[in-house]
Amino acid sequence: MKWAKSRVWTESEVQHAIAEMRKVPNLWDEIERIEKTTGDFTGTEVDRQERRIMSRLHPECELNEVTDLYIAIRKYRRAQLGLK
Repeated sequence: MKWAKSRVWTESEVQHAIAEMRKVPNLWDEIERIEKTTGDFTGTEVDRQERRIMSRLHPECELNEVTDLYIAIRKYRRAQLGLK
């Protein structure tokens, strides 16, 4: 069985991805609103947009690596919002 690729993203890479998301009008605000309320992004348009941006920034990455970036961004966002 082949192991899925994993990647540890640098703070700079995480901040760059966040900056790209903030360029989309209202996207980051909506992401934060969902994070503070339900925290459930399943099937939302903002989840699709966020993942599309990350995939566009890193087309060389496999799905697992992009998911690692998503997790790093979410950890950063939750910390900034004072959420566990």
